[in-house]
Amino acid sequence: MYDLIGDIHGHADELHRLLAKLGYKPDSAGVYRHAEARQVIFLGDFIDRGPAIRQTLQTVRAMVEGGSALAVMGNHEYNALAFWAFDPTGGHLRPHRPLHILQHLRTIEEFSSQELFAEWQGYLQWFYTLPLFLELPGLRVVHACWDARYISYLRGQLPDARLTPDFLLAASRVGSEEFRAVEVTLKGHEMPLPDNHHFFDKDGHRRHMVRTAWWLNPAQATCGQYFLESIEALAEQPVNLAALPNASYYQDETPVFFGHYWLRGQPQLLTPHSVCLDYSVAKGGELVAYRWQGEQVLRAEGLVWG
Repeated sequence: MYDLIGDIHGHADELHRLLAKLGYKPDSAGVYRHAEARQVIFLGDFIDRGPAIRQTLQTVRAMVEGGSALAVMGNHEYNALAFWAFDPTGGHLRPHRPLHILQHLRTIEEFSSQELFAEWQGYLQWFYTLPLFLELPGLRVVHACWDARYISYLRGQLPDARLTPDFLLAASRVGSEEFRAVEVTLKGHEMPLPDNHHFFDKDGHRRHMVRTAWWLNPAQATCGQYFLESIEALAEQPVNLAALPNASYYQDETPVFFGHYWLRGQPQLLTPHSVCLDYSVAKGGELVAYRWQGEQVLRAEGLVWG
């Protein structure tokens, strides 16, 4: 059985409190383990933003390598790989623009000394061992979006669903099949807002593309339900299906667990078979887990936080 934990973003104290609440205790080597041999599954985004990134990585990696946890890659780990990887045509795969530097700044600061920077290089190599998704008996795990088309593509391209440097290079080319598959899987679907509508994201940037709720049928949803940002003027309008030529939504009965979306308020199930466990711990929210006992239909009482 598994305990799934959402985006940590360097909040090691909150992680340790949640592990303790779930019944995990550090062993003589400092690796958190459960007396009943339960395992954690981490949903990615261990780095950036928070006050204790190195400690978070130490805890998560020790659990994974010690057999008491599994983990998938988040978009922040993917972005870090691209940020530090050189482009053969010059520069880095993720350009060192002010916006990108700011996103990685807390991690850069934490590993700024020569000794710790060498340790950081080890973590970058470890990120390559994290799969982009997991499909286990009875459940599925992905950082942002389980779209069967892209999951199938990645499964065919990557051994054990793990990135390679060559695939990272191909995925850095906007418009490539590799780029689209990684963008959707690690960052989710987006659609353009109509009539020049916009919103400001959590970092204050003006956005004209909005993330969408891929677990809902857009033909039966209003914009207020389908958009993952509140656009009051559009809230009651039906979703413009013409702007979603390749729209699909999750219809399977296998439970799927994910993070990424910076939800707010009290944690809750999204559908009987889907749940997001990212409740914005890096913005004053909660670090959230789901205690899975093998059920196909998810239960609200499985959610744990605080």
